[in-house]
Amino acid sequence: MRIAVAAAITMALIGGCVSPRGKTVYEKPGATDAQKQADEGQCTKAAIDAAEGPRGSAFIAVDREAVDRCMQARGYRVTAPR
Repeated sequence: MRIAVAAAITMALIGGCVSPRGKTVYEKPGATDAQKQADEGQCTKAAIDAAEGPRGSAFIAVDREAVDRCMQARGYRVTAPR
């Protein structure tokens, strides 16, 4: 199960990098890169788990606005891509 979740998060993050929307920047004073990655991974997983509708193994819908709200709730400043 952990492998499947890790694969889903990895696919979602990689998919976000090739989307037409640019990369959102999350900044939090004192947060390490490892902590930021862990928080973003947890927020992404929550957004995947909360997504409605059927999901195939080849496509995972991630609500980026939900991820942004989650990161803001954790104290990050969210800078939207241009």
